[in-house]
Amino acid sequence: MTNPIGPMGAVPQPPAPPEDIRTARQLWWGVVVFGIVQLAGSMLAAVQNRHEFAKQMFDQMQESDPKFTIATADLMVSLAYVVAVLLGLTIAAVALVLAHQLFLGKLWARTLLTFVGVWLALTAVGTMFALGSGTAGVAPLVAGGAGIVQGVLAAGAIYLSHRPDSTAYFQLKRR
Repeated sequence: MTNPIGPMGAVPQPPAPPEDIRTARQLWWGVVVFGIVQLAGSMLAAVQNRHEFAKQMFDQMQESDPKFTIATADLMVSLAYVVAVLLGLTIAAVALVLAHQLFLGKLWARTLLTFVGVWLALTAVGTMFALGSGTAGVAPLVAGGAGIVQGVLAAGAIYLSHRPDSTAYFQLKRR
């Protein structure tokens, strides 16, 4: 019973999303996964330099507050890392919600993901040029590589979201 009978006849079923939108959603999932990989690589690289950041903060704060200690600076840097991880995971969750809204045919979700995807693609281009310049260690390379893959996946998702079948799907959903 796929088409229930209503008072005015058969109730029309909403159209299924085209294959391009299904694939675009999967690409956005990949963007989120590689975003988490990039976050992990960036945080690993930052944690390795935690004492340097704490020393810089201590030197700057010592001028204005002589009672400021290195332990306080170290704690503040650690808290900043925790906030950065929580913020990154929140952004990943929001991106998953947007990808689901894209799948449902919401034009506003396609617009937001297009802006985010263009930003990721442009950032990936910059990362390709900056990746070999002075980065030492595996963690920055993993983070840079994940950023490049994110940009490629986002560009593919944008392309698929704006193909004629996809555009027709979004237009049909507006009615």
